[in-house]
Order: sequence, then C-alpha cells, then structure tokens
Amino acid sequence: MCELLGMSFNQPVRPRISFRRFRLRGECNPDGWGLAFYPDRSAQIFKEPLKATDSDLSEFIKDYPEVRSRLIVGHVRKKQQGQVSHRNTQPFSRELNGREYVFAHNGRKVPHIHRGLTSLELGRFKPIGETGSEHAFCHLLKSIEERGIKQWKHDDFQWLAEKLREMNRYAALNVVFSDSEYLFCYHDKNGYKGLYFLHRKAPYGAFKVFDEDWNISFTPEKNPNQYGYIIATQPLKDKEKQPSTDEKWEPFKPGELIIFRNGELIYSSTAHNKHGKRRKRKEA
Repeated sequence: MCELLGMSFNQPVRPRISFRRFRLRGECNPDGWGLAFYPDRSAQIFKEPLKATDSDLSEFIKDYPEVRSRLIVGHVRKKQQGQVSHRNTQPFSRELNGREYVFAHNGRKVPHIHRGLTSLELGRFKPIGETGSEHAFCHLLKSIEERGIKQWKHDDFQWLAEKLREMNRYAALNVVFSDSEYLFCYHDKNGYKGLYFLHRKAPYGAFKVFDEDWNISFTPEKNPNQYGYIIATQPLKDKEKQPSTDEKWEPFKPGELIIFRNGELIYSSTAHNKHGKRRKRKEA
C-alpha cells in the first residue's frame, strides 16, 4: 500500500530520511517515492518513479544538510492507476494565490462509483498524469479557489472538512497536504489503512523513529523551545525503546481533519470544544 508522512514544527528541523528499510517492503511499494519540503514559501520536491533502494538520489538527500524545513510531506507509491512515471509520482504541487501547495494521497476507488475521483470537476487545474490522486488534488484546488481562500480562517477549516468528506464518497481518502504555512491531514471516513500523529518536543538527543519504510533521525537540538508533530500512515517506532513509554502515537478518528501550524495542533473537525481544537492529550 502507499504510505504517507507529514511533519509540522515551530522551527526548521533537519530530518535525515534513510531509505534503507524500504527493502523490507520494496515489493509492496516499488512504484515511486517522493519528499517535499519548504525552504521558504516555495516547495522543493525530490521524487522518482522507482524503488527508493534503487535510487542514488535517495542516498544523496539522506545526508544533505540543506533539507531543513518546518513542513515536510512524504509519500511512497504502489500504483493503482497510471503508469510508473515521474508525472504520476507524489507529492504533486501547484500554485494558487501565490502559495505553492503540495499534496499526497493514499486510497483506492470505491468499487460501485464509476471512475471514482476522476469524475470530479477540475476547473482550470488540469492533471499532468493519469492518477485519481492528482485529479483529487486539482479538484480540491478548484474548490479552494472558488471559495476565495487566500488566507485560511476557522470557517474555511470547517468547510474543508466537509469538502474532504464529500470527496471521500468517491474513493478511500487519506491525504496530507500543505500550502507552506498549514499542514492539512485527513483520515478516511471508513478508517482505510490508518493515520496517526505524534507530538515531539526538544531536546531530541539521539532519538530515532522508524518502521519498515521510514527511518528518521532528528539532528540533536539545544533549543528547548523546538517542538512539533509527525504524521504517518502507521506509528513509527523508537528503535532504542521497545516498548516505548514516552512516545505515544494517537490515531486520527475516521473522517477527521486535523490541521497543524508552526508545530501546533490548531484544529480538529471532531473536536470537543467550540474553537475546533482537540483536547490536549496527557503527556507521559
């Protein structure tokens, strides 16, 4: 299956993404990998339509010091639609109202819906490839433009949650996307595959999280004010602590939209208070 990764921090962090552990799921996700981050308001995207373990580029960025950002979106692909090609490899990107959006999707077509996500209207945004994922991205941007969103507000967050649930009728839908300021994360209303988040605070020390796809090492930071969230399809594990006592991954609720900004969880569509913020979980 495809895998999603998202990160939102209050200060730039340097995640060292090692693709060595892709070998354990290489046959399940052989069709592409991608990593998007924001050096500034513009996005830098590395992606290729091949196994990450076969990629010299993935080896390069693993230790490249300029991959440093407050926002990161990642994806590994198992194709369901479209050729194995660069144009069909995620994350995708488009400009809207002077912001560069990046988008990654994990899902599948609902069997009884003809054409699935590709039946959605697009407006002026046109896919370059053949995937339903890119079609969904273009439809979403069309809808954002029609609503006239130039600076996101709380009412827009509520509208977005409804829009994603509407799109969810056409396909299983897990999405992670950003406009360089916010990280928007939505989990499929039927609980398809899963989506989790983890709150991290500095100092990181030698902290590593990994699963069979992602191996992420945070550069040790001396600033105690640095903090943020990691979002993943499945909980990433701490190699040095089995079981971990202080790293508590929290699952998204089915149909839940959570929005992060500058390392803060600022909105949940299933919140228990009028401001749309999730109740803070108890720290270990």
